[in-house]
Amino acid sequence: MYQFCITIGGKRHCFPVPSLIDREVIKRPPPNNYPPFELAIAVLDLVSVVPNTELSKQLTEVATQFIQQVQKGLPQGVELVQEKSASKAA
Repeated sequence: MYQFCITIGGKRHCFPVPSLIDREVIKRPPPNNYPPFELAIAVLDLVSVVPNTELSKQLTEVATQFIQQVQKGLPQGVELVQEKSASKAA
């Protein structure tokens, strides 16, 4: 967790910066097959719900490039397809 800290009158005051993710509910889903791929998917899920910023664009780009590399390495006849959510399909 990050905090903004400032010294006022010789005393340090720190204020926590809220996180988009509740770390208490983060659980690694079994099986732990390929953590970098799972991380790329989690990044794309997270940036899809935050405002479009330069940072979210960069994260999307990096995660998408990684997933494309995974796709290229799949055996013939196997494809990786992004599931369409109900809200996107409507």
